[in-house]
Amino acid sequence: MHDVSAYRHIDLAACPDVSETRPFQDVSCHAFALVEDAADHELDATASRQLRRTDDLLSAARFMIDGGFHPKANRTTRRLADVFAARMKESKNGHFPFNITATAHALGLRRRAVLNHARYLRELGLIAYVEHGTKANVLRTRHRKTWQPGDGYAGTATIFAAVAPPVWDQALGRRIQGKGYRARLTGVTDHGRDLAVNEARRKASKKSPRRRISCTPSSVVPKDHSRLKVEGGSNYTPRKRATCRKNSPPTTSNQPRVTPAQCAASITVADQLRYEVWWLHRACPRRLAYALRPLISTGWTWQSLAAELLTWGVPGFLRDPAAFVRHELARRQRTGMLILPHPPAADGADNQVDEDHRRHDEMLRQRHERSDPAWQRYAALLRPALRQHLAQSRQQQHESQRARLDCPPLRENADDFARSLPAQSRGADISPQDIYRARAYGLPEPTGRRAPANEQGWLAHLNDQLKAQRAFAALRIELDDWEDGHRTLREAAGSVDAAQWGRS
Repeated sequence: MHDVSAYRHIDLAACPDVSETRPFQDVSCHAFALVEDAADHELDATASRQLRRTDDLLSAARFMIDGGFHPKANRTTRRLADVFAARMKESKNGHFPFNITATAHALGLRRRAVLNHARYLRELGLIAYVEHGTKANVLRTRHRKTWQPGDGYAGTATIFAAVAPPVWDQALGRRIQGKGYRARLTGVTDHGRDLAVNEARRKASKKSPRRRISCTPSSVVPKDHSRLKVEGGSNYTPRKRATCRKNSPPTTSNQPRVTPAQCAASITVADQLRYEVWWLHRACPRRLAYALRPLISTGWTWQSLAAELLTWGVPGFLRDPAAFVRHELARRQRTGMLILPHPPAADGADNQVDEDHRRHDEMLRQRHERSDPAWQRYAALLRPALRQHLAQSRQQQHESQRARLDCPPLRENADDFARSLPAQSRGADISPQDIYRARAYGLPEPTGRRAPANEQGWLAHLNDQLKAQRAFAALRIELDDWEDGHRTLREAAGSVDAAQWGRS
């Protein structure tokens, strides 16, 4: 149980306004105790209810942190809550992964600082564990039977759930049915209705009339309106002049035509990069695919793209990662740091129907020609030799480790093993250790001569030997305790003699 006196550190007079929306004028009536027990941080034991919306987590974090409910929570804790809220959009249940390394890079903090502020959020009742991270290979779990030893390794990440403490719902005037993570919002009080109306009016007054630009793969270039000049005259255009056909040259592009299947594959590659490169997790997959099209069209895979992008020096926070990628690619091509083959110009008389598969064969031939020569040389000459050398090294290491093991590791209880031994296994050349080694390595069990029914005393001998070993271990512990106590008494006697000698 939580101690109610744990919130005695809250300075009620110093936090009359705890959020930008000003819905809470006084927190003195909201009693809260920090969730310091680690068992209450789990999803099935938390007292907070589930959150699915990003705005709810941000509002709850602002109320709990700015209200002084935790003595160590500060602006850095709010920044971490903002990062968690941004990751909530990937899940409909409000769950998000906790990658310590990527979060530390995004916030510019050390690993220990990220772990400490995550613990502050758990103690405030804002996040709860869904799954603890382990060192198990998530790639093996994801690929299942298709996984191979050379596919790589990636540890299982920690999964958090966004939750809201009951004190926040009480301050907003909300009626909650149930307890814990499965509690539901059923209504609001009169005070909560007034707060909701004031909040809606405040958001409506701050809403910008400018139309929001949607996420499209094309780059939007703003026009320079300062050079436009308004002159007098009639703005009426005759119908005949407006409908006349102009002899304008056809627009041509240096980029080859991209089919819908290629566009979908590019978006898939860009979406995979968002999980591999830490500073691309906020990027739009469509815009990122459009920015990386010069590399993807020349045969770059997502592994090679991730290796290249991770070598770039990027600032701590990027407002538009796709724009940064487009600008950095242009700069590297201009300075000669990145050399790309020029794709052939698109043919204006390109037919949309490919009945004889000529266009498809030509596309495959061009894609093969545009592949990186260095990668082809590595795949043809170096990669087989390196893989063979690596396989031989692993085999030699495995054989050396197996040779050093004179006995397989214990896999079952000694008593159970002794009871499971067959009666005919006793003999001059067969021992229980041989049978155990065969079972551990999956080899056929050796068979010996059949023992008579009156010669089963060797099982009792094994049990007596096991009991003797256990008694010897207990006696060793008692002797160690006695030696420690005797040493302490001697040191105490020596200190008393020294004190008496000093007084004399």
